[in-house]
Amino acid sequence: MVREQMEDIFSAKKIIIYGAQVIAFGIYMSLKELTDSEILCFAVSDTRGNPFTIDDIPVLEISSLVNTEKETLIIVATPESYHAEIILILKNLEFGNIICIDSHMEYKIMSQFYRKHTKFKLLEDCIIEDCIDKRHMSMGASNKEHIYKELLDVKILMAKCHVDQKIVGEYTFNDWVVPIQVGAVLTDKRISELSDDTGVNISKKNRNYSELTATYWAWKNLKSEYKGICHYRRVFSMNEKQLYIIKKNDVDVVLPLPFICNPDASGQYRRYITDADLELVHIALMEMHSDYAVAFLDISKKPYLYNYNMLIAKRKVFDDYCAWIFPILKRIEALSDVENGKRNDRYIGYIGEILTALYFLYNKGTLNIVHGEKKWLV
Repeated sequence: MVREQMEDIFSAKKIIIYGAQVIAFGIYMSLKELTDSEILCFAVSDTRGNPFTIDDIPVLEISSLVNTEKETLIIVATPESYHAEIILILKNLEFGNIICIDSHMEYKIMSQFYRKHTKFKLLEDCIIEDCIDKRHMSMGASNKEHIYKELLDVKILMAKCHVDQKIVGEYTFNDWVVPIQVGAVLTDKRISELSDDTGVNISKKNRNYSELTATYWAWKNLKSEYKGICHYRRVFSMNEKQLYIIKKNDVDVVLPLPFICNPDASGQYRRYITDADLELVHIALMEMHSDYAVAFLDISKKPYLYNYNMLIAKRKVFDDYCAWIFPILKRIEALSDVENGKRNDRYIGYIGEILTALYFLYNKGTLNIVHGEKKWLV
């Protein structure tokens, strides 16, 4: 199904992209690079809060496009949680040639773009020869899976909160994915066996730190060979063989593919945090890591941004990253409290995304970084 839909996308002569934010822009940049399709416009249900143009292509309300040729392909490039609503809007306007870009297809399209540019290495492109010892080649699939598991000690914490929106679909997870309730100290409700208010923790800061309280908990309390963080709604699509490939290729860290931002990375994170907060980030970096402060100004003007604070890393790499980021976040928190009083708006979590991108983009020359598929749960 995915292959057929991608063939339809890559062969389409005229395309309307529904969406005008970071997913839509990434798909647009990929199609611009990989196909000869004409992108007629970006369509949205409401132009408020969206740019007027993207790369000189207009952003228009979908209702104004009712006279468009009905065979024109419409690609829905928004978070998956909006797809059902958007499909209903399009069908009510009698559009019928519609393809929704879910996280799997987004990865397939974006990976082709990144593979062509070779800026970001893909996990699937790692060397796989000799990944399985020859004496195991004749074993059945179930025995091979057991071998993969035994050869890599990994724990990935899935951050969950008692106020999370309900997941409609039914999903199963590998046993190395361990749910952890974040902000557990702030409620009496329990939604998972593991919670971030045990051991050394900052559970009480969850309203500002968001999933980073799980990252902190993993730093201080997890001792596995590889450890990582994902979300109740966003996970790494990872199997036993891929974990084994990570180890055999001496991978330091696995990250989701970065977003391509319009017009640059700062344009994306300014949607969530203020210029005043960004100034605090720069102040803290100047005080604590002046080399990163210089890099921050440079990287913010480039298009790439790692979102969601998701990663899987060797224990030392994970811990070094945490030892770097959490003192900076603490300093930003202190500076913000001086200026603005107490806050509960997840701003530290958003700033964490910026600093995570900064850390790994800055250190890409010394760390063996690969990029894996991110899956949305809906």
